[in-house]
Amino acid sequence: MRIYQTLRPRGQRLHRAAMANQMLLRGVFRRSICMDRVIRGVRDGLAVASGLGETFVGRPIASMLRRELVSATRRFHGSRIAEFKSSTPIEWHIAAAAAPTAVLTTRTTASEHMRSVMRLLAQSVVVCTVTHGSTPRAMTMSSFTSLTLSPTPVITFNVATPSRTLDAIAESREFNIHVLAGDADGARVADHFTKGNMSDNVFEGLEAVDCVMGSSNAAPLLVGAGVVHVLKCKVLDDAPELGLIRVRDHVIVAAEVVETAPGEDTREFGLAYADRKYRQIGAVIERD
Repeated sequence: MRIYQTLRPRGQRLHRAAMANQMLLRGVFRRSICMDRVIRGVRDGLAVASGLGETFVGRPIASMLRRELVSATRRFHGSRIAEFKSSTPIEWHIAAAAAPTAVLTTRTTASEHMRSVMRLLAQSVVVCTVTHGSTPRAMTMSSFTSLTLSPTPVITFNVATPSRTLDAIAESREFNIHVLAGDADGARVADHFTKGNMSDNVFEGLEAVDCVMGSSNAAPLLVGAGVVHVLKCKVLDDAPELGLIRVRDHVIVAAEVVETAPGEDTREFGLAYADRKYRQIGAVIERD
């Protein structure tokens, strides 16, 4: 009898604890069901909104965010469009003009002094795309310029070695040059391709730009915000260098422009780079 009286309170406490745990689990389960209902409601609401958008506009809301320039560039080689999702896009904006930061009075080595001098000069900014086998390559460059216009247009730029993009150019012998807009969209495209070709998805994360992929050897074509013109180029076959001239640790590429295609009309000059920053051409210096 004494043992029974001793164990009874303990059994009651265990029973109350079990009941409390059961009620807690029921509450969590109910809250989980409610949260699932909320999620389903939000999802259904978005589906309805997308349907309404398609009804009133004539196309899905998602397609309203894409630039409709692909049809104008089909004559290049476009057969399919590669779309890549972005993680967290970096925002760009036009900032106030600033004076150069390069210091030319400090005594340094000849290389460092030359680097400071070049920071005072605005350079054009373009993006080169090319295909290496079946792998697309791309890079941003600031050494692009025209070489001659007669009898056919010839352009040139230089690439530091080693370079995966240069290897692709040497093998495929053709590439596309994308002239960028001198605004936030152009700077966004340029900055994306300064990260190198460490992965096969070089276009992944590119915002507001479509990549038109053609045949296995055709260079990718960028279409969308920030791209104002595209030059389809073929490396010169002139002997003995065949369009690729090595100068120390760089290779100068000389190529013929065989076709052009318009991009977005931004009414802006092309993107420039000076003093380690992207620049927008503005004021005009005129003679009195």
